[in-house]
Amino acid sequence: MIDPRALASDELRPGERLLWVGQSDPARLFGARDAFLVPFSLLWGGFAIFWEVGVLTSGAPWFFPLFGAVFVAAGLYLIAGRFLVKRHRKRTEVYAVTDRRAFVTTGSNTRETDISRTDRTINRSWGHVSVEWQDRGGAGSLFGRSTSVAAQYANSGLDGIAGPRLFGFYDVLDGKALV
Repeated sequence: MIDPRALASDELRPGERLLWVGQSDPARLFGARDAFLVPFSLLWGGFAIFWEVGVLTSGAPWFFPLFGAVFVAAGLYLIAGRFLVKRHRKRTEVYAVTDRRAFVTTGSNTRETDISRTDRTINRSWGHVSVEWQDRGGAGSLFGRSTSVAAQYANSGLDGIAGPRLFGFYDVLDGKALV
């Protein structure tokens, strides 16, 4: 078990003051984005497995089962693997706010943003609070403009696969202190 305060304190810079430390609730695996992702993953995985079984029982050339196995693996990740990734992140990442910046750290990797940024959204649902900072033309941007492509996969276990993860604090129980 990690000590969030100790992990965040190790990341402090000289003269920096820690204002808040917290973690995501590892028990909360489903969010609003899963309303689309769960049915889609079941359809994808179900069809991929159906196709793979059909190819294997028909005696098709070696390439077809190999080709189908890639889609089966992707389907299994969509159905279950992303939740394992999400749960691991929730248990190992620590969120912190100082008088200068907000950061997410695992002890070996730290991502940060300036605390004075006002381009953030606060979402409250089922006793949890999530704070997401907008893209600023990096991950998920198209021609320098932020799009919702990267944002729609944030905190789903799919974020960070095709590009950098967006910066945010997700599913925090102590939301009143954070906000």
